[in-house]
Amino acid sequence: MENMQAKGNRQLMSAGRQGGMSLIGLIIGAIVLGFAALVVMQVVPIYIADQKLVTIFKSLEKETVSGPAEIRRIADKQLYINEVDDHFDPKDFDIRPVAGGFDVKYNYEGRATLFGNLSLVAEFEHQVRVSN
Repeated sequence: MENMQAKGNRQLMSAGRQGGMSLIGLIIGAIVLGFAALVVMQVVPIYIADQKLVTIFKSLEKETVSGPAEIRRIADKQLYINEVDDHFDPKDFDIRPVAGGFDVKYNYEGRATLFGNLSLVAEFEHQVRVSN
């Protein structure tokens, strides 16, 4: 019985010393979570637009074209359909003739402004071979 009372007293004493998160800890946690949410909200649209561009490049790979002008026309149409024509311009695509078709390359930087003059930059490189 005495042993049980001593055990109960120890549990009460340790429960009295336990505490939750302090107000400062809660504020710091909220700031960290807020910053992470801001980064995610700014970066996700960049990657969504890039995935649409990847889809367009995959569809170009299946096309048979007569020249660079047709590649740009097809790309422009696909950019408009995928609603990313305000992000990318087919005039910026590097199109070079190679044996049996064309190499189409597009390297760009996606930027997300967090606040003030602080931005995140993501670099993307895409390349596809289009047959003629």
